[in-house]
Amino acid sequence: MTLASEYEIMSKDRKKIILPDDVLNWIKDADKFVVVMENDGLILKKAYSRRTLEELVTKRKAPLSGKKLNELIHESRK
Repeated sequence: MTLASEYEIMSKDRKKIILPDDVLNWIKDADKFVVVMENDGLILKKAYSRRTLEELVTKRKAPLSGKKLNELIHESRK
């Protein structure tokens, strides 16, 4: 696991964490994050939005085969 090259600091109003450049570069492609607090640890994970079944199936597309629908259901459960 790669560690950030410097410590994070709190903003003056204590409402924001100022992140080092290497962390900002790591998170630049994500819009949402999961934050896990455990004891004195804080874990920041990128969260990726999954498309809903409605987004995957539209009237403009041919109906999904049973096999493809089964694959989508299994993928959504991961």
